[in-house]
Amino acid sequence: SGCNRRCASMQHSVHLIVLLSVPLALLFLVAMSQPSVLHHGYIGCFVDSSSNRDLKGLTGLKTIGPFTDKIEFAYFFNGYTVTIESCSSLCALGRFRYFGLQAQGFCFCGNSYGLHGAASSDSECNKNCYGNSSQICGGFDRNSIYENIYAPETGLFKRVASTKSMLTTAAGQPENSTYWSQEATVAFECLAACHRSPDCLACAFVQSSRMCHLMRFAAVPGEVASEAQWVWVKP
Repeated sequence: SGCNRRCASMQHSVHLIVLLSVPLALLFLVAMSQPSVLHHGYIGCFVDSSSNRDLKGLTGLKTIGPFTDKIEFAYFFNGYTVTIESCSSLCALGRFRYFGLQAQGFCFCGNSYGLHGAASSDSECNKNCYGNSSQICGGFDRNSIYENIYAPETGLFKRVASTKSMLTTAAGQPENSTYWSQEATVAFECLAACHRSPDCLACAFVQSSRMCHLMRFAAVPGEVASEAQWVWVKP
């Protein structure tokens, strides 16, 4: 009918407007699956407290990406593999600006530091890293604080399998605390929403429900992976 033709034409126009409103860069893919760290720099030795952690970015997570050792109380711990580079890479999955290494094998992430002040001397961070004995990984209740410097966001995304890099949350912590959802008509609307939000590092569009899942980490919660085969990840 004429109405059907007009409605279809209007729907096509709406989709076209959506596409034209998206930066052209969103239409291309890049070969990265997590935020790209250009380099990291040492800041200093800072005090921490087990009752009120200085860097809390991992709070509520259990595992993330390849870091499958249990995360608890806001830190990742491994008695064999933790290095400055591995902690930097872990924290890049959340595009955290700062990371801290403590007592040889603890890794913390966050976007601020210094809650308890600087250590009285840098020498209070004096423990060798479990994963590289030539590196220093903090001390007792002392964090060696570093800053991750990331490549600027360009609007480019890479499409990857949703099961390539996953995360799980701690007991009692809902998975949807690591992502939020909104309606979207087409995938490009979802990409545009993620592009606009500094808190979004990856997104997934579910065709059947017309829902867009926007993720705070470059790792996919199981709930999202069960609905979407692919995700788009910011570099």
